[in-house]
Formats: sequence, structure tokens, C-alpha cells
Amino acid sequence: MTATTDDPEASPNQRVAAVDYTQHFGQEGHARKLASLRVLLSAFTGVPGIIGLHGGLPPADAFPFTEMSFTLRDGTKMQISDPAQVAAAQQYSVTLRGYPPLYEWVKKHTWALHSPPADHDIVVTTGSNHTIEMIMSLLMDKGDTILCESYTYPHMIESLVIPRGFRVQGIETDGEGIIPRAVSKALEEHAAQGGKPPRLLYTVPVGQNPTGVVTPLHRRQQIYAVCQKHDIVILEDDPYFYLQFSASSMAPRGLHNLGASYLSLDTDGRVIRLDSFSKVLAPGLRLGWATAAPALLEKLIFHLHGSTLGPCALSQVVVASLLHHWGQQGFEQHVKDMQQGYARRAHILHTAAEEHLADLAEWQEPQAGMFAWLKLCGGIKDADEILDKLKEEKVVVVPGRIAHCEGPRPNFACPYIRVSFASATDAHLVEGIRRLATVIRKFQQESSASHANGVADSNGNASTHVAASNGNTAHDNTENGDSKYSKDCSVQEVVHDNAQMSLNDAVHTAADSQPEGC
Repeated sequence: MTATTDDPEASPNQRVAAVDYTQHFGQEGHARKLASLRVLLSAFTGVPGIIGLHGGLPPADAFPFTEMSFTLRDGTKMQISDPAQVAAAQQYSVTLRGYPPLYEWVKKHTWALHSPPADHDIVVTTGSNHTIEMIMSLLMDKGDTILCESYTYPHMIESLVIPRGFRVQGIETDGEGIIPRAVSKALEEHAAQGGKPPRLLYTVPVGQNPTGVVTPLHRRQQIYAVCQKHDIVILEDDPYFYLQFSASSMAPRGLHNLGASYLSLDTDGRVIRLDSFSKVLAPGLRLGWATAAPALLEKLIFHLHGSTLGPCALSQVVVASLLHHWGQQGFEQHVKDMQQGYARRAHILHTAAEEHLADLAEWQEPQAGMFAWLKLCGGIKDADEILDKLKEEKVVVVPGRIAHCEGPRPNFACPYIRVSFASATDAHLVEGIRRLATVIRKFQQESSASHANGVADSNGNASTHVAASNGNTAHDNTENGDSKYSKDCSVQEVVHDNAQMSLNDAVHTAADSQPEGC
């Protein structure tokens, strides 16, 4: 259900968000309130001349640090010595939307890049993972359905969706991301069945994890229109937004050539955009920010301060000081440097793949993010078939099934792998791809030999050996063949050999042991 604005001439800052979030909140979302002590503390914070006898806040003279000094990569020094800043860095986070200098920076920055057309505001968060968890808990109840790319961020599925009892429906993708008609089809099917409609569309539109795809503007416009028609909230998780590049030309895009976001299209207030400092600065800071309609943002603030008492004050003060130290020009130069670094690594990986994997895999040249998504050829029906051989050659990649929206071990064969070019050295990128090619060729040779032995059995009782998939086959789904690689793997039942605990089994048994950022 949506509301409408009475004044069509209202400016973007005056326009009322069209989405009625009272119709979207789940049980927890309706119940969430700001804790009474936090209300009192926030109401009196910053009032001139106030005598505070209300809060259990340690005094500034009890803190161990009196100043902080940082050396940046260019050798320059950044000093934090102002007593108020040093104290704020060691105190509870007492302002609801974040440390004021950082809040003002991210709001000005977001408005400059995205110009959100509806009524939106911002809150500084503890990073995207926690924010995704909070948003799901506010908008969804157990048994509710979330839409997402068929291959998606694994941690979101394994650590948030599955444990909370949410349902997930994967949406078909191609080389330009989510296919709009697939979203329409999924929503129309839900409506025809008379069930509860999906509550949320989760998407990573830039440098998508794991596929690396960038969704172009025309696709986003179509998807936004579908979500308008069916009143679906869009969760735009965009941690790789700043890591866009042209791997071929190596030219950095800077800040103002990064393309339009879902937020920039959001006339209704149905987009919740998540930005992160993890990829553009450092993941250890555990900082990001969310942009959303005020009705949603208020509940998000209640949840944030109820669960963590707000983001880390130390990280907020340090990042605000760094951004002030750099200025806008310095921050953009930092972004350009990162873009060039990722572009170089992506190009090295792509060039190495062209040399070693030309007849063994299919892929698209990365244009953003940290990952390349490869479809293995050479008779490999499931990437799990080569895991033990990868260990023998001392190279590791992520099997595609780990990133499937059904969880780390869905019931079909999948020939895709995710290859990261984020942190390996230039030499290791080349050598890693060479080793991957060696593994595939060995698999081909062994499969050919096994097949020949099976055919040669004169008694006709021998079975053709299909390596590692334990007798199952898979067919590529190329219905939407406009991308360089196939979009999905067909559903096949995989019977696992419980008698053999190979690396294949070990990976899936401990699938949730990988770090959050993987």
C-alpha cells in the first residue's frame, strides 16, 4: 500500500515518501521503540549550560588517551588532539544519527552523488552486515520471502536468512544483473497463489558478489517500476560502488562518473541504500551509512541503538578526522588510486585467463568490485569436482554453489567459480590462473581415460565414470544467452558419497567458517 503526496509541485526535500511503511513493518518493526534512557540522553545532549545528572557516562578525565596520531600511506601525519574530539572518540555514541561531523559529511556526500528525489535521511551504521540484519528484522517475520539474485552474497543467506527462518526466492540474472521480467514473473506467481507477497528485494547492483556484474541504468529503471507496481521495498547494498573502473583503459572514474543508483531513482522512498567504508577505506573500522525514508530510518535508529548503543565512537572520530584532513579533493584522489589498483589487478587476471583458460572457461571482463565469475568448461559439470585437485595444486577459488541463494549446498550441479583479484599479488594472480588451468586439464585427461575404460569393458557391466558428481549430469540453462556466460545451472539431484570425506565435503560441512567479507 502506498500513500500519495498532495503537492505535486513540492521540492524533493519537502516531498512525502509515498511508501506507507506501517504496511511493511513486521512484528519487530512495529514493536521497536527507542529505549527510554536513550531518549532522555539524546534530548539533553549538546544543550548549552546543562548539568548532567542523568547518564552513566564516564568522565573525560577517566579516559586513557589524550591525543592520537596517525601516519597515512603518503607519509603525512594526522593528529587528533582537540580535547572534545579525543573525549568523543572514547565515549558512548550519544547522538542518534552518528558523530555530527561524520553525519554531516556522509549526508552532503550522498546528496552530491545520488540526489535522492524523495524525502530521505541518513544514519551512520556499524557496517552493512549488521544493517542488513536490522532491516530484515524490521520488515520481515519468520516465513516471509525475500527476493535476490539467484547467486548472491553468501553471508547474507547463511547467517541472516536461513537462521531467521525467512524464505528466499532467487531471481534469474544475466550479464546485466537481475532480469526485470523475472522479477515480474516471480511477483505475479506469488499473487496468483494467493500467498503472502515477498517483503523485500535485496540486490548488489555494482560489482555484484559473486558475479561481478554491474546493473545498467535502464535495467534499474525497469526493476524499480516493477517494485513500484507491486509495492516492494528495495534493499540496495552497494559496497563496491566506489570500485568501478575500466580494466582495459585503466582510467579511474573518480566520484562523479559512477552511474545512477536505485536511490537516485527513488521517488517513492522505497529504496534503502547501504554504503560502506569497508571497501573504500578499511573493513576493520566497521562503519557505513544507510539512506532511507524517515519512517524506516527512525525504526532503524531504534534498532541500532537498542542493539549496539550506536556505531563505534573511536572509528567515527578517526574517519571524520581523516575525511576532513583529506578534503573532497584528497578523498577523490584516494578513490581514484583504489580504482586504478583494482583495474590493474582485474586486467592482469583477465589477461592471464585469456592465455591459460581460453578453451577451459567462459567469463566477462570485470568492470567493478573484486570478483570474476567463471563458468568452467572442459566437461566439468560441478566446480566441486575439482576441489581436491585445487588443493593439490595449491590454489583456491570459491565454488559457485556456495553463493547460491538456496544456501551452500543446493540440490543441483553448478559449473561456476568465483575468483577474487582483490588481494593477490600480480604474480600470484597469473600463477593462480595457470594452476587453475592445470587442474582443469588434469580433470579432462582423467575423465577421458575413465570414460575410455568404461567403454572398453567387454562385459557391458561397467558404468561410465562421472567424476565427483557421483553419477549425475547437468544441463546448462542458456535461455537468456545474451551474456558471455550461462546465467544459471539446471536443477539436478546430487547424491554425495558419505563414505569419502574429501575436501569437497569438508568445504560444505564448514561453509559458514569463512570471514564475513568473503
